[in-house]
Amino acid sequence: MTAVPATKNEFAWEAWGETDPGKRRGNNEDRICCDAARGIFIIADGMGGEAAGEVAAQHAVDFMKKRLRRETGTVARRLREAIAGANNEIFHLAQSHAKWRGMACVLTAAVIEDGSLHIGHVGDTRLYKIRGGQISKITSDHSPVGKREDAGELNELEAMRHPRRNEVFRDLGTRSHKPDDEEFVEYIQVPFETDAAVLLCSDGLSDMLTSSEMLATMLQNAGRPRDCVRGLIAKANAAGGNDNISVIVIEADGFSQAVSGKSADSRRSPAATPNGKTKRNKTPRALGGRWVFLVYGLLAGTLSFGLWQHYQTSGPDDNSPQTISPPPAKTLIVEPTSPEYPSITRALEGARSGDRIEVSNGEYQESIRLKNGVDIVARSAGKAVLHIVRPLPGVDAAVVADGVSGVNVRGLVIKAESSAGLPFGVRISNSDVSLSDCDISGAVQAGVLINGTSKPVLAGSYVHSNLGPGIVVSGTAAPRLTGNVIYANGLSRERAAPGMYIIENANPEVSRNVFSGNGAEAIRLQKQELRDKMMDNLFLIPGRPDKAVAVERTK
Repeated sequence: MTAVPATKNEFAWEAWGETDPGKRRGNNEDRICCDAARGIFIIADGMGGEAAGEVAAQHAVDFMKKRLRRETGTVARRLREAIAGANNEIFHLAQSHAKWRGMACVLTAAVIEDGSLHIGHVGDTRLYKIRGGQISKITSDHSPVGKREDAGELNELEAMRHPRRNEVFRDLGTRSHKPDDEEFVEYIQVPFETDAAVLLCSDGLSDMLTSSEMLATMLQNAGRPRDCVRGLIAKANAAGGNDNISVIVIEADGFSQAVSGKSADSRRSPAATPNGKTKRNKTPRALGGRWVFLVYGLLAGTLSFGLWQHYQTSGPDDNSPQTISPPPAKTLIVEPTSPEYPSITRALEGARSGDRIEVSNGEYQESIRLKNGVDIVARSAGKAVLHIVRPLPGVDAAVVADGVSGVNVRGLVIKAESSAGLPFGVRISNSDVSLSDCDISGAVQAGVLINGTSKPVLAGSYVHSNLGPGIVVSGTAAPRLTGNVIYANGLSRERAAPGMYIIENANPEVSRNVFSGNGAEAIRLQKQELRDKMMDNLFLIPGRPDKAVAVERTK
Protein backbone atom coordinates (compact mmCIF):
# COMPACT_ATOMS: atom_id res chain seq x y z
CA MET A 1 0.00 0.00 0.00
CA THR A 2 1.33 3.44 -0.85
CA ALA A 3 2.00 6.04 1.78
CA VAL A 4 -0.53 8.84 1.47
CA PRO A 5 0.19 12.39 2.64
CA ALA A 6 -2.98 13.56 4.36
CA THR A 7 -4.24 16.90 5.61
CA LYS A 8 -7.02 17.58 8.05
CA ASN A 9 -7.50 20.61 10.26
CA GLU A 10 -4.50 22.45 8.77
CA PHE A 11 -2.30 19.55 9.82
CA ALA A 12 -0.55 16.91 7.71
CA TRP A 13 0.66 13.36 8.26
CA GLU A 14 1.89 10.32 6.35
CA ALA A 15 1.11 6.69 7.15
CA TRP A 16 2.00 3.17 6.13
CA GLY A 17 0.65 -0.21 7.28
CA GLU A 18 1.45 -3.86 6.59
CA THR A 19 0.59 -7.26 8.02
CA ASP A 20 2.76 -10.38 7.90
CA PRO A 21 2.04 -14.02 8.92
CA GLY A 22 5.25 -14.37 10.94
CA LYS A 23 7.44 -17.47 11.04
CA ARG A 24 5.30 -19.94 13.00
CA ARG A 25 1.74 -19.57 11.65
CA GLY A 26 0.32 -21.08 8.49
CA ASN A 27 -2.27 -18.35 8.02
CA ASN A 28 -2.64 -14.69 8.93
CA GLU A 29 -5.54 -13.84 11.26
CA ASP A 30 -4.64 -10.14 11.48
CA ARG A 31 -6.40 -7.47 9.41
CA ILE A 32 -5.62 -3.77 9.12
CA CYS A 33 -7.09 -0.56 7.72
CA CYS A 34 -4.65 2.26 6.93
CA ASP A 35 -6.88 4.98 5.45
CA ALA A 36 -4.48 7.91 5.68
CA ALA A 37 -6.63 10.24 3.58
CA ARG A 38 -9.50 10.01 6.09
CA GLY A 39 -7.31 9.63 9.16
CA ILE A 40 -8.74 6.19 10.05
CA PHE A 41 -6.46 3.38 11.24
CA ILE A 42 -7.42 -0.07 12.56
CA ILE A 43 -5.54 -3.21 13.60
CA ALA A 44 -7.61 -6.32 14.39
CA ASP A 45 -6.11 -9.58 15.67
CA GLY A 46 -8.36 -12.60 15.16
CA MET A 47 -8.87 -15.45 17.61
CA GLY A 48 -10.63 -18.78 17.30
CA GLY A 49 -8.43 -21.13 15.32
CA GLU A 50 -8.45 -22.30 11.71
CA ALA A 51 -10.25 -19.71 9.56
CA ALA A 52 -12.50 -18.34 12.30
CA GLY A 53 -10.08 -15.75 13.64
CA GLU A 54 -9.44 -14.13 10.29
CA VAL A 55 -13.19 -14.09 9.57
CA ALA A 56 -13.79 -12.22 12.83
CA ALA A 57 -10.98 -9.73 12.16
CA GLN A 58 -12.12 -9.13 8.57
CA HIS A 59 -15.73 -8.50 9.58
CA ALA A 60 -14.57 -6.17 12.34
CA VAL A 61 -12.45 -4.06 10.00
CA ASP A 62 -15.09 -3.98 7.25
CA PHE A 63 -17.88 -2.94 9.62
CA MET A 64 -15.77 -0.31 11.34
CA LYS A 65 -14.60 1.29 8.10
CA LYS A 66 -18.22 1.81 7.01
CA ARG A 67 -19.26 3.38 10.33
CA LEU A 68 -16.19 5.55 10.82
CA ARG A 69 -16.36 6.94 7.30
CA ARG A 70 -19.91 8.11 7.97
CA GLU A 71 -19.12 11.25 9.97
CA THR A 72 -22.29 11.56 12.03
CA GLY A 73 -22.06 12.02 15.78
CA THR A 74 -18.92 12.70 17.76
CA VAL A 75 -15.72 10.77 17.12
CA ALA A 76 -16.12 9.04 20.49
CA ARG A 77 -19.65 8.04 19.53
CA ARG A 78 -18.58 6.78 16.12
CA LEU A 79 -15.83 4.65 17.64
CA ARG A 80 -18.10 3.15 20.29
CA GLU A 81 -20.85 2.40 17.77
CA ALA A 82 -18.38 0.98 15.26
CA ILE A 83 -16.78 -1.37 17.77
CA ALA A 84 -20.08 -2.44 19.33
CA GLY A 85 -21.64 -3.01 15.90
CA ALA A 86 -18.65 -5.06 14.75
CA ASN A 87 -18.78 -7.06 17.98
CA ASN A 88 -22.46 -7.89 17.56
CA GLU A 89 -22.03 -8.88 13.92
CA ILE A 90 -19.22 -11.29 14.84
CA PHE A 91 -21.26 -12.67 17.75
CA HIS A 92 -24.32 -13.36 15.59
CA LEU A 93 -22.23 -14.94 12.81
CA ALA A 94 -20.58 -17.23 15.34
CA GLN A 95 -23.96 -18.28 16.75
CA SER A 96 -25.36 -19.10 13.31
CA HIS A 97 -22.36 -21.00 11.86
CA ALA A 98 -21.04 -23.98 13.77
CA LYS A 99 -17.58 -23.78 12.17
CA TRP A 100 -17.20 -20.20 13.42
CA ARG A 101 -18.42 -20.88 16.95
CA GLY A 102 -16.16 -19.13 19.45
CA MET A 103 -14.47 -16.80 16.96
CA ALA A 104 -13.51 -13.34 18.21
CA CYS A 105 -10.88 -10.65 17.77
CA VAL A 106 -9.19 -7.81 19.61
CA LEU A 107 -8.52 -4.45 18.03
CA THR A 108 -7.27 -0.91 18.34
CA ALA A 109 -8.66 1.88 16.15
CA ALA A 110 -7.48 5.47 15.87
CA VAL A 111 -9.11 8.47 14.20
CA ILE A 112 -7.31 11.79 13.69
CA GLU A 113 -9.65 14.75 13.97
CA ASP A 114 -9.43 18.30 15.29
CA GLY A 115 -5.72 17.89 16.03
CA SER A 116 -6.36 14.98 18.37
CA LEU A 117 -5.96 11.24 18.25
CA HIS A 118 -9.21 9.50 19.18
CA ILE A 119 -8.69 5.86 20.15
CA GLY A 120 -11.10 2.96 20.58
CA HIS A 121 -9.51 -0.10 22.12
CA VAL A 122 -10.50 -3.63 23.14
CA GLY A 123 -7.97 -6.34 24.02
CA ASP A 124 -4.18 -6.44 23.75
CA THR A 125 -3.38 -4.82 20.42
CA ARG A 126 -1.53 -1.61 21.20
CA LEU A 127 -1.05 2.05 20.35
CA TYR A 128 2.17 3.89 21.19
CA LYS A 129 2.97 7.59 20.83
CA ILE A 130 6.50 8.74 20.04
CA ARG A 131 7.53 12.31 20.81
CA GLY A 132 10.64 14.04 22.11
CA GLY A 133 12.77 10.92 21.74
CA GLN A 134 10.50 8.89 24.03
CA ILE A 135 7.86 6.22 23.47
CA SER A 136 4.69 5.99 25.55
CA LYS A 137 2.16 3.15 25.56
CA ILE A 138 -1.22 4.88 25.39
CA THR A 139 -3.54 1.86 25.53
CA SER A 140 -3.82 -0.64 28.37
CA ASP A 141 -3.75 -4.38 27.70
CA HIS A 142 -7.07 -5.92 28.70
CA SER A 143 -5.39 -9.04 29.96
CA PRO A 144 -4.29 -10.48 33.31
CA VAL A 145 -0.62 -10.04 32.43
CA GLY A 146 -1.17 -6.58 30.99
CA LYS A 147 -2.96 -5.47 34.12
CA ARG A 148 -0.05 -6.62 36.26
CA GLU A 149 2.44 -4.90 33.95
CA ASP A 150 0.51 -1.61 34.06
CA ALA A 151 0.40 -1.84 37.84
CA GLY A 152 4.19 -2.24 37.98
CA GLU A 153 4.05 -5.83 39.29
CA LEU A 154 5.83 -7.12 36.17
CA ASN A 155 8.43 -5.36 34.08
CA GLU A 156 8.22 -5.32 30.29
CA LEU A 157 10.44 -8.36 29.71
CA GLU A 158 8.67 -10.40 32.39
CA ALA A 159 5.32 -9.61 30.79
CA MET A 160 6.61 -10.52 27.30
CA ARG A 161 7.79 -13.94 28.58
CA HIS A 162 4.83 -14.72 30.83
CA PRO A 163 3.02 -17.98 29.93
CA ARG A 164 -0.39 -16.25 30.19
CA ARG A 165 0.54 -13.24 28.06
CA ASN A 166 -1.95 -14.17 25.29
CA GLU A 167 -5.02 -14.35 27.55
CA VAL A 168 -7.48 -11.44 27.31
CA PHE A 169 -10.60 -10.55 29.28
CA ARG A 170 -12.08 -8.21 26.65
CA ASP A 171 -12.72 -9.04 23.00
CA LEU A 172 -15.12 -8.61 20.10
CA GLY A 173 -17.43 -11.55 19.51
CA THR A 174 -17.74 -13.48 22.76
CA ARG A 175 -21.03 -11.84 23.74
CA SER A 176 -23.37 -9.08 22.63
CA HIS A 177 -22.58 -5.50 23.69
CA LYS A 178 -24.05 -2.00 23.60
CA PRO A 179 -21.81 0.97 22.71
CA ASP A 180 -21.78 2.33 26.27
CA ASP A 181 -21.36 -0.94 28.18
CA GLU A 182 -18.89 -0.64 31.01
CA GLU A 183 -15.65 -2.60 30.79
CA PHE A 184 -15.95 -2.95 27.02
CA VAL A 185 -14.65 -0.14 24.77
CA GLU A 186 -11.77 1.88 26.18
CA TYR A 187 -12.00 5.33 24.60
CA ILE A 188 -8.95 7.59 24.82
CA GLN A 189 -8.31 11.05 23.41
CA VAL A 190 -4.79 12.51 23.30
CA PRO A 191 -3.25 15.43 21.40
CA PHE A 192 -1.46 14.60 18.15
CA GLU A 193 1.23 17.23 17.82
CA THR A 194 3.03 18.04 14.58
CA ASP A 195 6.31 16.64 15.97
CA ALA A 196 4.81 13.30 17.07
CA ALA A 197 4.39 9.85 15.56
CA VAL A 198 2.04 6.96 16.35
CA LEU A 199 2.61 3.20 16.21
CA LEU A 200 -0.28 0.69 16.18
CA CYS A 201 0.58 -2.98 16.38
CA SER A 202 -0.68 -6.46 17.15
CA ASP A 203 0.93 -8.56 19.88
CA GLY A 204 2.98 -10.28 17.18
CA LEU A 205 5.20 -7.22 17.39
CA SER A 206 4.91 -6.26 21.07
CA ASP A 207 5.61 -9.84 22.25
CA MET A 208 8.81 -9.92 20.19
CA LEU A 209 10.28 -6.41 20.60
CA THR A 210 10.64 -4.19 23.65
CA SER A 211 9.41 -0.62 23.51
CA SER A 212 13.03 0.62 23.38
CA GLU A 213 13.65 -1.54 20.31
CA MET A 214 10.53 -0.16 18.66
CA LEU A 215 11.63 3.39 19.50
CA ALA A 216 15.08 2.83 18.02
CA THR A 217 13.57 1.66 14.72
CA MET A 218 11.10 4.57 14.68
CA LEU A 219 13.88 7.12 15.20
CA GLN A 220 16.22 5.48 12.71
CA ASN A 221 13.54 5.57 9.99
CA ALA A 222 11.97 8.94 10.82
CA GLY A 223 10.49 10.40 7.64
CA ARG A 224 10.13 6.96 6.04
CA PRO A 225 7.02 5.24 7.48
CA ARG A 226 7.21 2.36 4.97
CA ASP A 227 10.81 1.55 5.88
CA CYS A 228 9.91 1.82 9.56
CA VAL A 229 7.00 -0.64 9.25
CA ARG A 230 9.04 -3.15 7.28
CA GLY A 231 11.99 -2.78 9.65
CA LEU A 232 9.78 -3.52 12.66
CA ILE A 233 8.24 -6.58 11.00
CA ALA A 234 11.68 -7.86 9.98
CA LYS A 235 12.98 -7.50 13.53
CA ALA A 236 9.95 -9.28 14.99
CA ASN A 237 10.50 -12.15 12.58
CA ALA A 238 14.22 -12.23 13.40
CA ALA A 239 13.29 -12.48 17.08
CA GLY A 240 11.20 -15.58 16.39
CA GLY A 241 8.09 -14.40 14.53
CA ASN A 242 5.87 -16.44 16.85
CA ASP A 243 2.62 -14.80 15.76
CA ASN A 244 1.10 -12.75 12.95
CA ILE A 245 2.65 -9.27 12.90
CA SER A 246 0.71 -6.12 11.98
CA VAL A 247 2.11 -2.60 12.13
CA ILE A 248 0.84 0.87 11.21
CA VAL A 249 3.08 3.93 11.55
CA ILE A 250 1.66 7.46 11.34
CA GLU A 251 4.07 10.40 11.25
CA ALA A 252 3.01 14.01 11.65
CA ASP A 253 4.67 16.43 9.25
CA GLY A 254 7.22 17.71 11.78
CA PHE A 255 8.30 14.38 13.26
CA SER A 256 11.36 13.76 11.10
CA GLN A 257 12.61 17.34 11.59
CA ALA A 258 12.21 16.99 15.34
CA VAL A 259 14.15 13.71 15.35
CA SER A 260 16.96 15.20 13.24
CA GLY A 261 17.21 18.17 15.61
CA LYS A 262 15.82 20.77 13.24
CA SER A 263 13.31 23.25 14.59
CA ALA A 264 9.71 22.09 14.37
CA ASP A 265 6.65 23.92 15.57
CA SER A 266 4.98 21.69 18.14
CA ARG A 267 1.70 23.54 17.72
CA ARG A 268 -0.62 22.92 14.80
CA SER A 269 0.05 24.87 11.63
CA PRO A 270 -1.11 24.89 7.99
CA ALA A 271 0.17 21.91 6.01
CA ALA A 272 2.49 22.56 3.08
CA THR A 273 1.32 21.42 -0.34
CA PRO A 274 3.73 20.27 -3.08
CA ASN A 275 3.82 23.76 -4.64
CA GLY A 276 4.96 25.30 -1.35
CA LYS A 277 1.69 27.06 -0.56
CA THR A 278 -0.37 26.27 2.50
CA LYS A 279 -3.51 24.23 2.34
CA ARG A 280 -6.44 24.67 4.70
CA ASN A 281 -8.98 21.88 4.95
CA LYS A 282 -12.43 23.27 5.70
CA THR A 283 -14.42 20.05 5.51
CA PRO A 284 -17.09 20.23 8.23
CA ARG A 285 -17.03 17.45 10.81
CA ALA A 286 -19.12 16.36 13.72
CA LEU A 287 -18.47 18.07 17.04
CA GLY A 288 -16.16 16.23 19.47
CA GLY A 289 -16.86 14.72 22.89
CA ARG A 290 -19.73 12.76 24.38
CA TRP A 291 -21.31 15.86 25.96
CA VAL A 292 -21.54 17.60 22.59
CA PHE A 293 -23.42 14.62 21.23
CA LEU A 294 -25.82 14.39 24.18
CA VAL A 295 -26.52 18.06 24.82
CA TYR A 296 -26.48 19.23 21.22
CA GLY A 297 -29.01 16.54 20.42
CA LEU A 298 -31.16 17.56 23.39
CA LEU A 299 -31.11 21.27 22.58
CA ALA A 300 -31.14 21.41 18.81
CA GLY A 301 -32.72 18.11 17.85
CA THR A 302 -30.44 17.91 14.81
CA LEU A 303 -27.57 15.61 15.80
CA SER A 304 -28.35 12.00 14.86
CA PHE A 305 -27.98 9.26 17.23
CA GLY A 306 -9.26 -0.70 4.10
CA LEU A 307 -7.32 -1.16 3.11
CA TRP A 308 -5.26 -4.21 4.06
CA GLN A 309 -2.56 -6.22 2.32
CA HIS A 310 -0.39 -9.26 3.00
CA TYR A 311 3.39 -8.86 2.77
CA GLN A 312 6.44 -11.07 3.10
CA THR A 313 9.51 -9.16 4.26
CA SER A 314 13.26 -9.66 4.06
CA GLY A 315 15.81 -10.16 6.81
CA PRO A 316 16.49 -7.98 9.83
CA ASP A 317 18.05 -4.54 9.88
CA ASP A 318 20.95 -4.68 12.31
CA ASN A 319 21.94 -1.02 12.13
CA SER A 320 19.59 0.33 14.80
CA PRO A 321 21.14 2.92 17.12
CA GLN A 322 21.67 1.89 20.73
CA THR A 323 19.39 3.66 23.18
CA ILE A 324 18.98 3.63 26.93
CA SER A 325 15.41 2.97 27.96
CA PRO A 326 13.91 5.08 30.76
CA PRO A 327 12.38 3.28 33.75
CA PRO A 328 9.07 1.67 32.77
CA ALA A 329 5.98 3.79 33.36
CA LYS A 330 3.47 2.64 35.94
CA THR A 331 -0.29 2.79 36.18
CA LEU A 332 -1.50 3.77 39.65
CA ILE A 333 -5.07 2.71 40.44
CA VAL A 334 -7.07 5.04 42.71
CA GLU A 335 -10.00 3.52 44.61
CA PRO A 336 -11.83 5.03 47.61
CA THR A 337 -11.25 1.84 49.64
CA SER A 338 -7.65 1.25 48.52
CA PRO A 339 -5.06 1.22 51.35
CA GLU A 340 -2.36 2.37 48.90
CA TYR A 341 -4.09 5.04 46.79
CA PRO A 342 -7.44 6.02 48.33
CA SER A 343 -7.19 9.51 46.82
CA ILE A 344 -5.89 11.12 43.65
CA THR A 345 -3.60 13.31 45.75
CA ARG A 346 -1.96 10.24 47.29
CA ALA A 347 -1.40 8.76 43.84
CA LEU A 348 0.12 12.02 42.58
CA GLU A 349 2.58 11.95 45.47
CA GLY A 350 3.80 8.53 44.36
CA ALA A 351 3.77 9.18 40.60
CA ARG A 352 6.64 10.26 38.39
CA SER A 353 6.68 11.72 34.90
CA GLY A 354 5.36 9.19 32.37
CA ASP A 355 3.08 7.45 34.85
CA ARG A 356 -0.68 7.20 34.47
CA ILE A 357 -3.25 7.49 37.25
CA GLU A 358 -6.54 5.64 36.69
CA VAL A 359 -9.39 6.82 38.90
CA SER A 360 -12.02 4.22 39.74
CA ASN A 361 -15.73 4.98 39.97
CA GLY A 362 -16.59 6.90 43.11
CA GLU A 363 -16.53 10.29 44.80
CA TYR A 364 -13.32 12.07 45.82
CA GLN A 365 -13.65 15.12 48.06
CA GLU A 366 -10.30 16.73 47.33
CA SER A 367 -8.54 19.38 45.28
CA ILE A 368 -5.69 18.14 43.07
CA ARG A 369 -2.58 19.83 41.70
CA LEU A 370 -1.38 18.37 38.40
CA LYS A 371 2.17 17.05 38.11
CA ASN A 372 4.49 17.22 35.09
CA GLY A 373 4.02 14.28 32.72
CA VAL A 374 1.46 12.42 34.88
CA ASP A 375 -1.88 11.65 33.19
CA ILE A 376 -5.12 11.33 35.19
CA VAL A 377 -7.84 9.25 33.56
CA ALA A 378 -11.25 8.10 34.80
CA ARG A 379 -11.59 4.34 34.35
CA SER A 380 -15.23 4.97 33.35
CA ALA A 381 -15.80 8.45 31.95
CA GLY A 382 -18.34 10.41 33.98
CA LYS A 383 -18.21 8.12 37.02
CA ALA A 384 -15.13 9.38 38.83
CA VAL A 385 -16.34 12.52 40.60
CA LEU A 386 -14.12 15.19 42.12
CA HIS A 387 -16.70 16.67 44.50
CA ILE A 388 -16.05 19.84 46.50
CA VAL A 389 -18.77 20.03 49.15
CA ARG A 390 -17.33 22.54 51.63
CA PRO A 391 -14.82 25.44 51.59
CA LEU A 392 -11.18 24.33 51.47
CA PRO A 393 -8.78 26.92 53.02
CA GLY A 394 -6.25 28.22 50.51
CA VAL A 395 -7.82 26.32 47.61
CA ASP A 396 -9.16 28.25 44.62
CA ALA A 397 -9.85 25.37 42.21
CA ALA A 398 -10.69 21.68 42.22
CA VAL A 399 -8.01 21.02 39.59
CA VAL A 400 -4.90 23.23 39.44
CA ALA A 401 -2.29 23.25 36.67
CA ASP A 402 0.47 25.68 37.59
CA GLY A 403 3.57 25.64 35.38
CA VAL A 404 3.14 22.04 34.21
CA SER A 405 3.18 20.33 30.81
CA GLY A 406 2.68 16.94 29.20
CA VAL A 407 -0.47 16.14 31.21
CA ASN A 408 -3.73 14.63 29.97
CA VAL A 409 -6.85 14.68 32.15
CA ARG A 410 -9.77 12.68 30.80
CA GLY A 411 -13.27 11.66 31.85
CA LEU A 412 -13.48 13.33 35.29
CA VAL A 413 -16.57 14.98 36.73
CA ILE A 414 -15.49 18.18 38.54
CA LYS A 415 -18.35 19.37 40.68
CA ALA A 416 -18.60 22.04 43.38
CA GLU A 417 -21.55 22.69 45.67
CA SER A 418 -22.70 26.31 45.97
CA SER A 419 -22.01 26.21 49.72
CA ALA A 420 -18.33 25.49 49.00
CA GLY A 421 -17.83 28.87 47.31
CA LEU A 422 -15.13 27.43 45.07
CA PRO A 423 -13.80 30.17 42.73
CA PHE A 424 -12.86 27.89 39.79
CA GLY A 425 -13.51 24.32 38.75
CA VAL A 426 -10.21 24.18 36.82
CA ARG A 427 -7.40 26.77 36.91
CA ILE A 428 -4.66 26.51 34.26
CA SER A 429 -1.76 28.93 34.73
CA ASN A 430 1.35 29.00 32.51
CA SER A 431 0.74 25.37 31.56
CA ASP A 432 0.44 23.15 28.50
CA VAL A 433 -2.06 20.45 29.42
CA SER A 434 -5.02 18.67 27.82
CA LEU A 435 -8.49 18.15 29.32
CA SER A 436 -11.04 16.07 27.46
CA ASP A 437 -14.43 14.48 28.11
CA CYS A 438 -14.78 16.24 31.47
CA ASP A 439 -17.88 17.63 33.23
CA ILE A 440 -17.24 20.92 35.06
CA SER A 441 -19.89 22.67 37.14
CA GLY A 442 -20.66 24.66 40.30
CA ALA A 443 -17.79 27.18 40.41
CA VAL A 444 -18.41 30.77 41.52
CA GLN A 445 -16.06 32.85 39.34
CA ALA A 446 -15.60 30.56 36.31
CA GLY A 447 -15.84 26.91 35.42
CA VAL A 448 -12.41 27.04 33.76
CA LEU A 449 -9.82 29.83 34.11
CA ILE A 450 -6.93 29.81 31.62
CA ASN A 451 -4.34 32.52 32.20
CA GLY A 452 -0.69 33.49 31.92
CA THR A 453 1.11 31.97 28.92
CA SER A 454 -0.91 28.76 28.93
CA LYS A 455 -1.45 26.80 25.72
CA PRO A 456 -3.77 23.99 26.81
CA VAL A 457 -6.40 21.97 24.96
CA LEU A 458 -9.98 21.71 26.27
CA ALA A 459 -11.96 19.32 24.10
CA GLY A 460 -15.23 17.39 24.19
CA SER A 461 -16.17 18.61 27.67
CA TYR A 462 -19.40 19.81 29.29
CA VAL A 463 -18.96 23.15 31.10
CA HIS A 464 -22.24 24.05 32.73
CA SER A 465 -24.10 25.54 35.70
CA ASN A 466 -21.24 27.73 36.92
CA LEU A 467 -22.30 31.03 38.54
CA GLY A 468 -19.67 32.97 36.58
CA PRO A 469 -18.70 32.42 32.94
CA GLY A 470 -18.14 28.88 31.81
CA ILE A 471 -14.63 29.68 30.54
CA VAL A 472 -12.40 32.74 31.11
CA VAL A 473 -9.24 33.20 29.02
CA SER A 474 -6.80 35.96 30.04
CA GLY A 475 -3.17 37.07 29.92
CA THR A 476 -1.48 35.93 26.72
CA ALA A 477 -3.00 32.46 26.89
CA ALA A 478 -3.59 30.71 23.54
CA PRO A 479 -5.67 27.62 24.33
CA ARG A 480 -7.44 25.38 21.86
CA LEU A 481 -11.11 25.08 22.82
CA THR A 482 -13.00 22.68 20.58
CA GLY A 483 -16.02 20.41 20.66
CA ASN A 484 -17.25 21.55 24.09
CA VAL A 485 -20.76 22.32 25.30
CA ILE A 486 -20.92 25.57 27.28
CA TYR A 487 -24.40 25.59 28.80
CA ALA A 488 -26.34 27.47 31.51
CA ASN A 489 -23.40 29.39 32.96
CA GLY A 490 -23.53 32.93 34.35
CA LEU A 491 -27.08 32.71 35.69
CA SER A 492 -26.32 34.43 39.00
CA ARG A 493 -29.12 36.72 40.20
CA GLU A 494 -26.60 39.43 41.01
CA ARG A 495 -24.88 39.59 37.62
CA ALA A 496 -25.49 37.69 34.40
CA ALA A 497 -22.30 36.42 32.74
CA PRO A 498 -21.40 35.10 29.26
CA GLY A 499 -20.62 31.54 28.37
CA MET A 500 -17.02 32.49 27.55
CA TYR A 501 -15.08 35.65 28.41
CA ILE A 502 -11.84 36.48 26.52
CA ILE A 503 -9.86 39.36 27.99
CA GLU A 504 -6.47 41.12 27.90
CA ASN A 505 -4.15 39.75 25.18
CA ALA A 506 -5.52 36.22 25.10
CA ASN A 507 -5.75 34.67 21.64
CA PRO A 508 -7.61 31.34 21.83
CA GLU A 509 -8.71 29.03 19.04
CA VAL A 510 -12.45 28.57 19.58
CA SER A 511 -14.20 26.20 17.18
CA ARG A 512 -17.03 23.67 16.93
CA ASN A 513 -18.38 24.37 20.41
CA VAL A 514 -22.05 24.54 21.37
CA PHE A 515 -23.24 27.59 23.36
CA SER A 516 -26.72 27.62 24.87
CA GLY A 517 -28.66 28.97 27.83
CA ASN A 518 -25.91 31.15 29.29
CA GLY A 519 -26.77 34.26 31.32
CA ALA A 520 -25.48 36.76 28.76
CA GLU A 521 -24.01 36.50 25.25
CA ALA A 522 -22.29 33.28 24.28
CA ILE A 523 -18.83 34.88 23.94
CA ARG A 524 -17.70 38.27 25.25
CA LEU A 525 -14.52 39.83 23.88
CA GLN A 526 -12.35 42.79 24.74
CA LYS A 527 -10.73 42.85 21.27
CA GLN A 528 -12.74 43.46 18.11
CA GLU A 529 -10.16 41.69 15.91
CA LEU A 530 -11.00 38.35 17.52
CA ARG A 531 -14.68 38.50 16.63
CA ASP A 532 -14.50 36.82 13.21
CA LYS A 533 -12.47 33.96 14.69
CA MET A 534 -15.35 33.04 16.99
CA MET A 535 -17.98 32.27 14.39
CA ASP A 536 -17.12 28.60 13.76
CA ASN A 537 -19.38 27.51 16.64
CA LEU A 538 -23.03 26.66 17.16
CA PHE A 539 -25.04 29.32 19.01
CA LEU A 540 -28.40 28.06 20.27
CA ILE A 541 -29.80 31.33 21.58
CA PRO A 542 -32.89 33.42 20.76
CA GLY A 543 -32.42 36.10 18.13
CA ARG A 544 -29.85 36.51 15.39
CA PRO A 545 -26.72 34.32 15.56
CA ASP A 546 -24.40 37.33 15.08
CA LYS A 547 -25.58 38.65 18.45
CA ALA A 548 -23.99 35.65 20.11
CA VAL A 549 -20.55 37.29 20.10
CA ALA A 550 -20.23 40.70 21.72
CA VAL A 551 -17.29 43.09 21.98
CA GLU A 552 -17.04 45.24 25.09
CA ARG A 553 -17.30 48.94 24.42
CA THR A 554 -14.20 50.97 25.19
CA LYS A 555 -14.74 53.00 28.33
